[in-house]
Amino acid sequence: MRRPSLAAALLMSLAACGGETPSAPPEASATPEAPKAPAPAASAERLAFVDDAGEPQLLLDCLGGPNPTLRASVAGFRRIGSEDRLTLGAGNEAFALVADLSDPSPGVVAAGPVDLDLLRRIGDRRPVSAVYGAQSVGPLRPGDGMAPDGFVVRCRALAGAGSPAGQAQP
Repeated sequence: MRRPSLAAALLMSLAACGGETPSAPPEASATPEAPKAPAPAASAERLAFVDDAGEPQLLLDCLGGPNPTLRASVAGFRRIGSEDRLTLGAGNEAFALVADLSDPSPGVVAAGPVDLDLLRRIGDRRPVSAVYGAQSVGPLRPGDGMAPDGFVVRCRALAGAGSPAGQAQP
């Protein structure tokens, strides 16, 4: 059951990177589809992180707008009604995001302000991990063909980089 959600995450990341999503074979179209993560907004950037086997485990979306947001999606995590924090680790530093338990996407989706220190660590190619309750995944690396430097530069631009505290200003 885990593979279909991972395959969906990979297809979403390919679509966000400008790749074309292959059409499903006729026999596959009869099966019900898993809920899909909402497509990133027009002013958004996406970076997929994969495990040692090359399977996508974590998607990061940098969303622009009046309140720039970093959104993390981990399709392999199970939601916990009493847990509202997903923590991203980059190198030896932790960054907390607020889980959205009402999001219809598979797994756990969490968001928070764009943290420039986290972006710096991603750009430095520090290992990335995610923790939600007792569930964890990582260390992860950017997927093949994913450019963390480009993601960081564009995300900093969407966030209006330059805040002294390392956080984007609301």
